[in-house]
Amino acid sequence: MAIVQRIRESERYRWYALAAVMLGTVMGPLDGSIANVALTTIGRAFSTSVDNVEWVLLSYLLVTASTVALFGRLGDMIGQKRIYLIGFAVFGATSLSCALAPSLLFLIVARAVQGIGSAMLVACTPAIITNIFPTRERGRAIGMNGAAVAAGLTAGPLLGGFIVTYYDWRWIFLINVPISIVALIAAATVLRPETGQPAKFDLLGALLSGVGLFSLTLALSRAHVWGWISPATLGLLVVFAIALPIFVWVERHAPAPMLDLTLFENKTFAFSVCASTLYFTALFSVIFTVPIVAQVVLGRNGFQAGLLLFPITAFNVVLAPIAGALSDRVPARYVSTFGSSVFALGTLVLVFLPHQPPVWMITAALFVCGAGTAVFSQPNNSTIMGNVPPDRRGIAAGILATSRTTGQLLGVAISGAIYFIIERHTGPHSFVPARAVFGSVCFILLATSAISFLRD
Repeated sequence: MAIVQRIRESERYRWYALAAVMLGTVMGPLDGSIANVALTTIGRAFSTSVDNVEWVLLSYLLVTASTVALFGRLGDMIGQKRIYLIGFAVFGATSLSCALAPSLLFLIVARAVQGIGSAMLVACTPAIITNIFPTRERGRAIGMNGAAVAAGLTAGPLLGGFIVTYYDWRWIFLINVPISIVALIAAATVLRPETGQPAKFDLLGALLSGVGLFSLTLALSRAHVWGWISPATLGLLVVFAIALPIFVWVERHAPAPMLDLTLFENKTFAFSVCASTLYFTALFSVIFTVPIVAQVVLGRNGFQAGLLLFPITAFNVVLAPIAGALSDRVPARYVSTFGSSVFALGTLVLVFLPHQPPVWMITAALFVCGAGTAVFSQPNNSTIMGNVPPDRRGIAAGILATSRTTGQLLGVAISGAIYFIIERHTGPHSFVPARAVFGSVCFILLATSAISFLRD
């Protein structure tokens, strides 16, 4: 207990706390990306197609995106540390369930529950960091946390590819268990106790958010099978179209909304959140598509597919802290706009690659993409968290995490819809479906750059 007390009272406490929560930061993106390169392997294991296995990703991202703002609100009510610790317990237990899954349906459901644990982690981390760091160091701290996100995104495909190539695919989930135990102990030991602020709980807003996102995701992921004008697809899109305005109305009138829309009255905050959502839509479209191209079009194994994704995330580990610190001195509208524009340039190069592109060309284009991602994200995150009052940072952290996870969800859903629709006409070994995805991503990033520049 004496050691714990010394850590919590130390002048360097904020850095110890940052190190502790960065373990949780790594786990969310790691598990969001580790299964990407395993989709074909899992499909073979359960004798089904990749577009069905896609829901191993979508169920996880859907639940995370639907509940992260809710847990950000709960963190304000009962304490960020408490939600964070519960999140790791849920995450570790469901990782074991995923590893032992006897069927694809069981795996999809277990991944959905795992998304709850992920939502707890990603909702609380930005608020914890923002609360313990002074303004002059916040950009640097958020940048270092962004490097942990990048490390998770980088390690996920590499580790997943290595495991599915040389070991059983179930180990991509089983390795989470010991990591979760270590991280849980570290956070419980280092983080100071907190007192929450009792408030009402917005259950209706959470339900409407979940129904809307689920309807849109299911429609996008199955439209190539059902048909875009089929009753099922159109019905789900109608549900989404109805749920969205009702959700906005409820959040505007709820005494304690899950998503505090008044924060969006700040133009800088609103534009930065929008840019974040579009950026992660673009990023996960690429992360979803490249492993499929590597394994199906180019005939590479899972580990080689993971290596191919390395350039797009590796730069972040080094450049994210630098970009975060730079945002303490240079307006984010310039830094982030430059980053998203460079990312767009990289995807434009991918669009014009030959029909059977050599690996070195894809790698070179992805290095350009990676340089852009490293520069955009952390200044944008710091701007979001720096444009809210201190007593609403938990809600803002939930919004930030929601923008990220919603973007990831939409990226997988949209890129999957585009890819598999075109693949039905070109065949599985054509680069044309990927080219269509990369063209869409380039357009999304140009919109991101425009919104980022106009935020102030």
